[in-house]
Amino acid sequence: MASSVLARREAREGFLFALPYLLGMLIFVLLPLVAVLWMSLTGWSLLDAPTFKGFANYAKLARDLEFRGSLGVTAVFTVGLVALNLTVALLLASLLNVKLRGIAAFRSMVFSPVVMPIVAWSLIWKFLLQPQGPLNTGLQHLGFQDANLLLNPKTALGTLIVIEVLKAVGLNTVIFLSALQGVPPEQREAARLDGASPWQVYRHVTLPMISPTLFLVFLVTVIGALKVFTPIWVLTGGGPAGATTTLIVEMFKQGFTFFEFGYASAIAAVLFLAVLLLTLLQWRLRKALVFYED
Repeated sequence: MASSVLARREAREGFLFALPYLLGMLIFVLLPLVAVLWMSLTGWSLLDAPTFKGFANYAKLARDLEFRGSLGVTAVFTVGLVALNLTVALLLASLLNVKLRGIAAFRSMVFSPVVMPIVAWSLIWKFLLQPQGPLNTGLQHLGFQDANLLLNPKTALGTLIVIEVLKAVGLNTVIFLSALQGVPPEQREAARLDGASPWQVYRHVTLPMISPTLFLVFLVTVIGALKVFTPIWVLTGGGPAGATTTLIVEMFKQGFTFFEFGYASAIAAVLFLAVLLLTLLQWRLRKALVFYED
């Protein structure tokens, strides 16, 4: 009897401790999500009262060529950013995973862009990449005539990918570095004694041991890539000619440029569904991709 009363008391106290988090989830996540889904079924231009339209906004999405274009841009941007970010982060972490005098300074340099405000970071690059800016002028001196990385539809998206990777790669580098330092040195030494080359040790010992971290970073980076907005809006505004208009930029334009909040909410719902499906797919593949020591 006493144990039952104690269990109920502990459960009640545990619920009270969790209540602030639960309220935050309800107010700032679940209710806005329900509101967006409801708004996606309406026609609302902010100046007029919302009118129920059913799935008309989603039918319009299926016919909208600009929306289809933004889907393609989002896919290219996400794949490019994730691949480059993870590759560079893993390479930097491997290079920084050494015991040398002054290595802590290099680690701080790699991480420093992460703490810089994203608007300030974007404005710096906007100055560097303006038509007569240092980078474009330098490229012209090297023989690249009419070089204008942000105004050329062929180079604008790739330039944004590189800028975003330079901003965010330090965080993944630190995470990978922590994982690499957790690999037992005796396992690598045993592989070397068995005649494994440095690459074989890295491929068959180090990478499997850090695969849980690789999976987590991959999952978080994919979600983050789908949400990138500020550098795109500051540097290109979605241009030139829609070459950098991702889903989230298209959503912003529809909502806060054309004031089509119902249509923008439908785009937001599609983006949420894409993130959800990608997350579930990656989670289902984790057993095939991740090595668990136990």
